[in-house]
Amino acid sequence: MESSRMAVDQDMLRSLPFGVMKVDIKGRIKCGNPIVSSFFRIPLNEVLTQPIQRFLPSTHIIKVMKTNQMNVMLTETEWGDKALLLELPLQLEDGVMEGLILLIGQEMFERMISHSDHVADLKQELEAIMNLIGELVTITDGKGQVLRVNAACEKVMGVKEWDFVGQPASVLEDRMIVDQSSTKKVLKEQRPVTVVQTTKSGRRLIVNGYPIYNETGNLVKVINISKDITEEDKLSKQLEESKRLVRQYEEELSRVRQEGKEQIVVKSKAMEEIYDLAYRIADVDSTVLILGESGVGKEVLARNIHQHSSRHKEPFMKINCGAIPENLMESELFGYVKGTFTGGNKDGKTGMIVSAHKGTFFLDEIGELPLHLQVKLLQVLQEKRVTPLGSTASIEVDVRFIAATNRNLENMVKNGQFREDLFYRLNVIPMTIPSLRERKEDIPFLIDHFLLLYNSKYGKSVVMDQGAMEICVHYPWNGNVRELQNVVERLVVTSPQEFITDRDMPNNMKQLQPWSREKASVSLKEAVEDYEKGLLLDMLKQCRTMREAGQKLGVDISTISRKIKKYKIEFADMQ
Repeated sequence: MESSRMAVDQDMLRSLPFGVMKVDIKGRIKCGNPIVSSFFRIPLNEVLTQPIQRFLPSTHIIKVMKTNQMNVMLTETEWGDKALLLELPLQLEDGVMEGLILLIGQEMFERMISHSDHVADLKQELEAIMNLIGELVTITDGKGQVLRVNAACEKVMGVKEWDFVGQPASVLEDRMIVDQSSTKKVLKEQRPVTVVQTTKSGRRLIVNGYPIYNETGNLVKVINISKDITEEDKLSKQLEESKRLVRQYEEELSRVRQEGKEQIVVKSKAMEEIYDLAYRIADVDSTVLILGESGVGKEVLARNIHQHSSRHKEPFMKINCGAIPENLMESELFGYVKGTFTGGNKDGKTGMIVSAHKGTFFLDEIGELPLHLQVKLLQVLQEKRVTPLGSTASIEVDVRFIAATNRNLENMVKNGQFREDLFYRLNVIPMTIPSLRERKEDIPFLIDHFLLLYNSKYGKSVVMDQGAMEICVHYPWNGNVRELQNVVERLVVTSPQEFITDRDMPNNMKQLQPWSREKASVSLKEAVEDYEKGLLLDMLKQCRTMREAGQKLGVDISTISRKIKKYKIEFADMQ
């Protein structure tokens, strides 16, 4: 039965007029159709089993599978061929995640959206994709009204397609055809959800619901992909796993609401690359060394790596090597046995490294670790064993180590302040987080996030006007994200009105105006043009295409093209 279905799937793949690939959780290509071969200009058998990043460096498919959230973007091959890239997560019946990648060439995409006589073909192709993805697929609009369902509707739900399309998705719940509506949950929580549904006929379904947003950030569609897990030999395992996922998502959401500093706000290209790397290395056990100034978010990145790893259900232990007195650091790290210290715990103490067994241990400010403890830490990293103080017996540990520092460890090694062998043992996967002044495009989004956080915390509805935002964007933020968060909290708490203006900003920030004194003699028009040109140059250096620069600046590509000509910018030379 399974081989027959696979054959049908392969026939369907070959018949589709656009590229289709399936990849595993590591990003290796499992199967594809001939369009993929022509798109990459390489025989299909040479594409299979290869990492998808080799052919599509811009892909986010691993992140899509990790976060269970679809991705749509425009991409381009090394030969300049453009295409619409659609990436979807697929959860198999055994709980394994896979990724589905659709590549729609530019010519076909433009033809589909510009010629009405292709609507019928587009409908057939959409039906093929929907039937290929899962047991049951439903698409609703932003208000929850059903726009489309696939052929499995009557088989799974016992409802004919024409009785369902045009109705609110909640009608299934109202008629007790299912016990809960995933669409209602998506619309209420404005995020991807996973629920376990029970149908009127007794079937059990795992349903993944995905919100789709338009360019302005409004939720316009909801896509639900359902898998039938009714079989008795798999039901218990799948149901418990789904409940665990729901609990995990609820606990994570609750934790993020309580600890706003853990929320990840990534908009700049530099930070996207950092977190894409974090997703790729999360499931390996190599040691990570996170570098960056104080306050840039090193602990947030470390927790993100842990949360997306196979160790996420186990402990995440943290120690700040600069915050604990040297005479206590050794016992905190390695623990001690009964009777080691006078006045110590009578039963001894388990060290933090042993407490992190099967999980992740985060060594913050590793540059502050005393030299004599660096030797013991190196031994743990090499032998994976810990010897508590006062004991001759070692304990085997399975721990993934992540270290972080704002100091230059290479210079410390040269000056004899840090062991060279420990440095190389830690520096397996180095990750450097840029300072906030190096990624100014993140600042407005971080401000919006912290305004939302503290408005909710203090029961206020404060917003920041353009003048105050300009001051924030041009301020150097030597304390990075931590300083920005503290300033926003202060402004929310002290603001006497709903709008934060430039007059409300701290004096030290108001004194640092975006325009230098040397420019005071130029005309307003010249000053504006100078600022506009500088902003455009900075953005073009970060982006690979004019379209990407336009999206980040909030203007269309024609405006970007016109400004490039006006300021005589050689965009091609910048790439």
